[in-house]
Amino acid sequence: TLCLSCHSELEEKLGGAASKHAPVVQGECTKCHSPHKASLKPLLLAPTPDLCLTCHAVIKEKLSSERTHSPAERDCLRCHAPHLAGHASLINKPVHQLCGECHDLTDAPFKKAHINIEASVMDCRNCHDPHASKDPKFFKVQMHAPFASRSCKPCHREDSK
Repeated sequence: TLCLSCHSELEEKLGGAASKHAPVVQGECTKCHSPHKASLKPLLLAPTPDLCLTCHAVIKEKLSSERTHSPAERDCLRCHAPHLAGHASLINKPVHQLCGECHDLTDAPFKKAHINIEASVMDCRNCHDPHASKDPKFFKVQMHAPFASRSCKPCHREDSK
């Protein structure tokens, strides 16, 4: 209540947000912020990703035990909003737009690898883990059999265009 007396814009936006950070909803602002002992702006207890990984232990374990050459190891806020977002998982843009910031979605090798499916209709997270993976292409560990053998054609027909 005290925090929202100055930060009323958060309360106004919460109702229409597709995803909300649990500490924000529960009014536990001090999970991440401290008005008395924080030396970082905006009164954060630690920089990202350290701050985020204090609660997100599963992701922390993946980052420490698997291949990590993703933005996740450097800055969670590159992809995620800290309080609320218009997309699931607190991502701050549609997933294909986020991935397109680092990957050229119009590049011929990208299109071939994705059997010419338009990037805007894909959710990259269906096949790839954006945080960490033992696979060099960040493929998820568990996937259906044709995909595990890197064969998409049994289910997806290549666009001949």
